[in-house]
Amino acid sequence: MCKETLTKAEPNLRREELILTRKDVLESADPDKLCLLIIGSDIYDVTRWQYNHPGAPFCIRALCGKDATEPFMGTHPAFVMPSLKKFHYATLKDDKVDKITQDYRELTAVLQKENMFETDYSFYLKLFVWLATIFVSVLAGVLLSDNFGVHCLSGVLLGLFWQQTAFVGHDLGHNGITHSRKFDSRLGLFFGNFCTGVGIGWWKRSHNTHHVCTNTVEDDPDIQHLPIFALHKRFLKAPVFSSFYNHYLPLSAVTHALVKYQHYTYFPVMAFARFNLYAQGILQAARLGAYVNDTPKKPQKVDLVLLAGFWVWLVSLVLCLPTWKSRIAFFVLSHNVAGLLHVQITLSHFSMPIYCRGEMAEDNCNSFVKEQIATGMDVDCHPWMDWFHGGLQFQVVHHLWPRVPRHNLRKLQTRLVEFCKKHEIRYTRKSFYQANLQTIAKLRETAAHTDSLSEIFSDSANLNG
Repeated sequence: MCKETLTKAEPNLRREELILTRKDVLESADPDKLCLLIIGSDIYDVTRWQYNHPGAPFCIRALCGKDATEPFMGTHPAFVMPSLKKFHYATLKDDKVDKITQDYRELTAVLQKENMFETDYSFYLKLFVWLATIFVSVLAGVLLSDNFGVHCLSGVLLGLFWQQTAFVGHDLGHNGITHSRKFDSRLGLFFGNFCTGVGIGWWKRSHNTHHVCTNTVEDDPDIQHLPIFALHKRFLKAPVFSSFYNHYLPLSAVTHALVKYQHYTYFPVMAFARFNLYAQGILQAARLGAYVNDTPKKPQKVDLVLLAGFWVWLVSLVLCLPTWKSRIAFFVLSHNVAGLLHVQITLSHFSMPIYCRGEMAEDNCNSFVKEQIATGMDVDCHPWMDWFHGGLQFQVVHHLWPRVPRHNLRKLQTRLVEFCKKHEIRYTRKSFYQANLQTIAKLRETAAHTDSLSEIFSDSANLNG
């Protein structure tokens, strides 16, 4: 059934009676004209509603025409399901799924019965005490001491506070603490915008998209870092149009020069990458730059006020130090230590396989589980180090079950290992040290392709112009 047939559907045919195959949906779907999603055995038209989606429209657009069952069920509680009725478009003719997907769904149902999705609030109570202790120590070092060494230590502790608080923001962004979107979002504004200066609105916009199109060249913002980094030679062959940023990623002589040495600049860039997050959060909340067409289009006042509040308390804290030597050391060290977070975020995906749109899918849509396992890496560490990684060490587990609270991820890792062995799927788990080595090796490998860029500079300049 072609697109023209669908969009003009037989006038006397009720929508409930429309039956389509997966191929029909794939060929007919268009994110702007007819945005269709397959969820279970039904097909939904979310063309208009996509811009009202709390997680931004990009994750929906990335799934347009595909089977969104796993992404939808993984990020939404069961009580959201009935609300889909008003978007019902047709029934899926071929609703069978492969054995891997079927077993994954059955395992998820078992995990729900075992209360793996339920939060142990005592875990977060202890965590909040830990965060408060770190921040009080920072205040004590700044306000009660004149010693330069203590001021440096306070800067280190502030960086640790930001790193640890970001993990809480991550949990809240996935509605993984109270499981109430409204309450977790409000807490996210406090822990994200006010405590760390990173806009939770921007984070949701970016991170939700990353979860549904992980390591996809054209769609995943978490691997689109030109002109600083290129993680796949496709970024260097011709300008890539980013569906997330709605523009071509920069490809020029500057890109050539920077990417050529990216395996050397990786750690220095990570040490100061936080400033890019500050800028993105402000631009997104103010609806400027790449975010000018975000819905709603008006600036988000609460987000901006809390982001401003972050800078008020941070600058005030810095100015409380007695000398500029202490102020500079405190400020720089805090951001350098917080840079550990950016290393932790990137190493689970940077070194893993990266695909152009459509390359990974085998049958349009039953490949979600395999895609998530193939494009992620878990960090192997002792349980005593779980506090340091904040749940990010279980990246593959988290991508498969994003609503599972952090304290249950280690338990799920054992189940995932068994699942992968059963289906003979390669599951990657390395130590933190090995993961870093693999990331640097991947950056070096891609950097080797920069020597062939000279012929495309003029073409890319014309295209961007």
